[in-house]
Amino acid sequence: NKILIPMAVLLGFTALFACAVFLARQREKMSRELTWSAVALAGVAYCFAFFFLAFAPLAQRPMLLFSFVFLIDLAVLALVLLDARTANVQPLSGLAVFLLLAIWTANSLTDALLNSALALYLVFTVFHAVVPLALQRMRRAILPGWWSHAFPALALLLALGPLLQTTGLSFLLWPFVFLIDVLAVVIAVISATLLPILLVLVLTLVVTAAWIFRIPETLTGLPTSLWMLGAFAVFFLVASVWAVRKLAGRTGTASGRTPDLAERFASPELLRSLLPACSVVLPFLLLIMVTARLPIANPSPVFGLALLLVVLLLGVTKLLAVEVLPLVGLFATLALEHAWHFAHFDAASAARPLAWYLGFYAVFTVFPFVFRKDFAGKIFPWAAAALAGPLHFYLVHGLVKAAYPNPMMGLLPAAFAVPSLCALVVRVKTKSAEDTARSSQIAWFGGVALFFITLIFPIQFDRQWITIGWALEGAALCWLFRRVAHPGLRLVGVGLLVVAFARLALNPAVFSYHARTPVPIFNWYLYAYGLVAACLFAGASLLAPPRHLVFGKNAPPMLAALGTILAFLLVNIEIADYFTAAGAPVVTLEFSGNLARDMSYSVAWALFALLLVSIGIARKVAPVRYAGIALLSVTLLKLFLHDLSQLDALYRIGALVVVAIVAMLASFLYQRFLSPGDEDNETKTPPL
Repeated sequence: NKILIPMAVLLGFTALFACAVFLARQREKMSRELTWSAVALAGVAYCFAFFFLAFAPLAQRPMLLFSFVFLIDLAVLALVLLDARTANVQPLSGLAVFLLLAIWTANSLTDALLNSALALYLVFTVFHAVVPLALQRMRRAILPGWWSHAFPALALLLALGPLLQTTGLSFLLWPFVFLIDVLAVVIAVISATLLPILLVLVLTLVVTAAWIFRIPETLTGLPTSLWMLGAFAVFFLVASVWAVRKLAGRTGTASGRTPDLAERFASPELLRSLLPACSVVLPFLLLIMVTARLPIANPSPVFGLALLLVVLLLGVTKLLAVEVLPLVGLFATLALEHAWHFAHFDAASAARPLAWYLGFYAVFTVFPFVFRKDFAGKIFPWAAAALAGPLHFYLVHGLVKAAYPNPMMGLLPAAFAVPSLCALVVRVKTKSAEDTARSSQIAWFGGVALFFITLIFPIQFDRQWITIGWALEGAALCWLFRRVAHPGLRLVGVGLLVVAFARLALNPAVFSYHARTPVPIFNWYLYAYGLVAACLFAGASLLAPPRHLVFGKNAPPMLAALGTILAFLLVNIEIADYFTAAGAPVVTLEFSGNLARDMSYSVAWALFALLLVSIGIARKVAPVRYAGIALLSVTLLKLFLHDLSQLDALYRIGALVVVAIVAMLASFLYQRFLSPGDEDNETKTPPL
């Protein structure tokens, strides 16, 4: 009772000031002093409300306490209606109310008060979200537009309090969150802005994530969380489509001025694609959290919800013609599949996940063909359809290898190549006015088909199949570029060739990937390094001018140089493998301690140098010839500084004789086939 008395006194004074303000307004004699005195009294009342929170008996009666707060709020609104000069006081009053709610939630919320808390959150959110819009429509006050959107977001932040503090959760939390989301979407459409929808989407999924983390690891509550996650994802996807279509054409800035950074980020042009994408990607992130945290042996519930989201996203792609959305859905789906596969896959139950992987692959592949007239001039839907195969192949290959091992694994990429080849044939036979788009579509499916075809051989023989597959694919893309002049083919082809080189030449751990074979020379080193070097030389030849520029740089000389380096490494690796002790697990590259091996290095280097000089003279390419001379010089230095002091007499004589013969042959080639006048006409780049 001692607390209720000052509350009643404060309300009485507030009512008296409100009457005084009203009478002054009626007589048109309202002074600034009177107005701000009333504002100050409201501030004093709020201060007492904060003071009352410290009394536990009153804090346990939230309806009484916040009824007092709501009356103060109404008094402030009345003051704003009477005097527009106090317009900014109303949103400040709202912030004070939500601060009171936050303090009360943190200190006094219990399971018994949860429903009362949700009701208070909802009432104050609706009041403070609607009032600024109503004031603007009544032209009584012009408030910043973002005030209306701030309070639904604050309400969702308040909803985290019950999730973090109470031991039991009321199912009413989800209707509360849903009503707040609906309010936010409606206000955003009325205000002709889409950014608040994105904000409440993120906060809603944060609330859902907090719910998920409260699920025990025995999977109690998993169906409920998935239902809630799916319901909110569908709601926001539908709301995004409705809002985007409702605001179509209402773009641009006033007076034709250039929009600033904030206006560009909040522009409908950007958000019309960002909103549907986030409506799918963010739920996928939560699904990944679910699979990472909980022991989900059966992926069907999670993948089923993911399939629903994918179908809805593809439907939005058709409705809004936002062509990038299929790629977004593809990568989100792959992230979820990989998260489940690496955490929970069991080879004993492989049929179900295999069906899901192939099902997702089929959905993305078929989609643009079903609506091929709508996407005839687009690129991204077709790119998603083409990439679905290679990006799912890794999962399928690992699954088949673990659950269904067989000696004919090369048939797997052959089977994956069939849909890509069929898609390629369909696109080649389809006539389209969009030549650029059609060329890109053919390039995508042609590149993917070649990718699977070039994987057949390395996967069947298993050793270094990824590296060799990249190299073969790079050379195949360079070949395809000669027939479909799409620059992406050349760029990806050169990139794959460079990556394949780096994986073999710059990766010292490559020797430990596979055990040594007892067969000298004709082993997996010759197979892997030789094929990649051949692909590099093939790429250099296929990209002959005028197809030679990549980012303004001449690609063929670089590819030829990398192929030469790889071939030289292969020669040294084969020598090292031949002389490595039997039974050793890996090859060791050493240049001393074995007389025959040291002589073999010197002879091989000299012969390789002679080959370079010969090619440089025959093709009239100076850099190749200079490289051969440099290598021959290094060989001579090795011979005189190392071999003569380390080798026995017989090996020393053999090395000297071979190197001398090579030097004489090089000198003869210079004198016989390269006259002084020819040097001025030589090509200054390596052979193509």
